[in-house]
Amino acid sequence: MTETFITPEEVDAFLVANPQVTWIDLILFDLNGIARGKRFRRDDLLSVAKSGLLMPSTVFIMDARGNCVEETGKLWETGDPDIAFRILAGTLKCVPTGDGRRAQAVIAVTEPDELDPRTLLAREVDKLKKLGLTPVVAVELEFYVTKPGANGAFTLTTPDGLADDPEFPMTFQFEEMDTLSGFIDDIYKVSNAQGLPIDAVMQESGPGQFEINLKHKADAVAAALDGLLLKRAVKAAAKAHGLDATFMAKPHHDWPGSGMHIHVSLIDGAGKNVFAGEAVSPVFRNALGGLQATMCDFMAIWAQSGNAYRRYVPKSYVSMTAHWGINNRNVALRVPRANGAATRVEHRVAGADANPYLVLASILAGIRLGITSRIEPGPMAEGAADNCDAPALPTVWANALDKFEQSKVVHDAFGLEFQDVYTRLKQTERVNFERVVTALDHLWYAQVA
Repeated sequence: MTETFITPEEVDAFLVANPQVTWIDLILFDLNGIARGKRFRRDDLLSVAKSGLLMPSTVFIMDARGNCVEETGKLWETGDPDIAFRILAGTLKCVPTGDGRRAQAVIAVTEPDELDPRTLLAREVDKLKKLGLTPVVAVELEFYVTKPGANGAFTLTTPDGLADDPEFPMTFQFEEMDTLSGFIDDIYKVSNAQGLPIDAVMQESGPGQFEINLKHKADAVAAALDGLLLKRAVKAAAKAHGLDATFMAKPHHDWPGSGMHIHVSLIDGAGKNVFAGEAVSPVFRNALGGLQATMCDFMAIWAQSGNAYRRYVPKSYVSMTAHWGINNRNVALRVPRANGAATRVEHRVAGADANPYLVLASILAGIRLGITSRIEPGPMAEGAADNCDAPALPTVWANALDKFEQSKVVHDAFGLEFQDVYTRLKQTERVNFERVVTALDHLWYAQVA
């Protein structure tokens, strides 16, 4: 994929049209999907648009806390060289919350980088295009809205006026959305300003939990970026209303987790959906077979944090096996009730905290392998999905990382450098996460030991 970068004319037009904008955030997304970058004054934006900007290469080896992970072998050994970035065309947009003085734009590497998630997804798209196929993609995201604690600290406290008892989930009702109507209006206001194709919003099954769907696009890289920018839009709207929003995969052990569901189909050069057929076409069967066969390999992408693995529990609409099925929400690979151009697979495994670039790259790699190798899926699951065998997913973080590290599928899709660095990055995070003694250790074990 060849990136299109912003022109000075586009910057001039934006600044003239938005004289209130004082600060512009130039952002990229790291391996965790976390926005990082620099904030510029409006008077400096034109110069940056012309010349680009530099960021340390270690921006791609940071953990969730912002630490450069030296165990990756990409810190002291490299001298931490700079990488050149430029502003992507069409991404310079206002953030119309508060006093309206802020805007943002997305930056991308000027040369392909083996650790850049955007680059990895673009490569997978290009591999499919060489087969005459273009992925059509939509992202769904679940999240919780909470009241911030003292000094802005995160707390899992449901906003006033919302049900805070998981026994009264208010699923698909409207009262919760009415209570937070100003917040939801601002999500749409920010999203509209940034060109995000938001579809429906709904009350989910946890206290203060919602889901927002994005409309499909025949541009997987753009669709993934939409998912990342939607997170920023939700958080910006929440802050404007004195709230917090979190896409943490499992914020409470007794409450439903938050997932990222990805809808994917493929079209050929004539724009025909090659998944369409009698229930599923032969190409669709092979795509499902590839997704099923590679799901364990990519589990460390779907669940990228220690918390994400708490989401995989029975009877929670989060599959722990690589089942597929038609119109069945118990399975990992759901074929929704649709036909013709709307025929697609809904990939339901990833946590909401995952990186959409990497999630989509992994999904497309599995689909491509299934099609080129003509992999047949296992039997279709019915009902509770326990009526047929399917590969069990590695729902323990260490096991998922071991599988990822040893996988030929991952190596062939992403290359050895990414496979090695991502494994080291996440293994270090896992060790640091699991070594911490918590209050639960004391509660359960201190007095009985």
